[in-house]
Amino acid sequence: MTLHPMKTLMADAHAGGYAVPAFNCANLEMIQCVLRTAAELRAPVILGIHPVEIAYMGSASIAVAIARGVAEDLKVDFAIHQDHGDSVETCIRSIRGGFTSVMYDGSHLPIAQNAANAREVVKIAHACGVTVEGEVGTIGMTDEFGTKLENAHLCDPEMAVELADTGIDCLAVAIGNAHGFYTETPELRFDLVEEINKRVKIPLVLHGGTGIPRDQVQQAIRMGVAKMNVGTALRYAFVKAAADTIAAEVVKDLALMTIGTAGITAGADVVRDYMDICMCAGRSK
Repeated sequence: MTLHPMKTLMADAHAGGYAVPAFNCANLEMIQCVLRTAAELRAPVILGIHPVEIAYMGSASIAVAIARGVAEDLKVDFAIHQDHGDSVETCIRSIRGGFTSVMYDGSHLPIAQNAANAREVVKIAHACGVTVEGEVGTIGMTDEFGTKLENAHLCDPEMAVELADTGIDCLAVAIGNAHGFYTETPELRFDLVEEINKRVKIPLVLHGGTGIPRDQVQQAIRMGVAKMNVGTALRYAFVKAAADTIAAEVVKDLALMTIGTAGITAGADVVRDYMDICMCAGRSK
């Protein structure tokens, strides 16, 4: 295995015309699913772990230990990324725990405070060789916006410049995307991406990847997106596999491993699909 700072994987992707998918993982089985499939496809990958998921696992150091243990005998290039940390203190805990990347999400704050906090995270993280992601605009939930994603608070290019000037390594942008299942086909604002790219010279990140059409994702990649987050699709695959396995009454012996294995199998198909969309298979060195 090779555990990288996330910016290393993103720099290669940015230069190579592909994106590295970041899959949200909440337990051992999801980490096994993602890392094993990445090794199979010789694809770089990012384990995205939200602070709520970190807490579920016990701590940042436990999450990192699980990931390192799973990857130990695999030939895989990966990063361990803390997703959507809403405070400087949250990011510090993840850095101390061994994460190679953290996202400071101050998008809910005025831009001046968002930038001030991001600058503090950057100072600490970069001293430890850790990548920092920031966010401008509100990448909310699809159930907040319904079918009218245009009502989301889109990324302001001027604010993107202010946040990029803090020294962050990559920038998550709200361009018509949202977390969760889309109730109708999203339409990404490529005019906005073009405007951001004129002002910001760091890789962009696309959140809410579940359900964005392939052609739109790949257009976004051509325009500078080097990382795409996928959470909902993978969680759904695991939950549905568990429900179907239980419904089939094949767990009468209470074998939790049977349920976990079903999730790994179903989740691997999701991982393969999004790695194909991101064009990252075979890109590991």
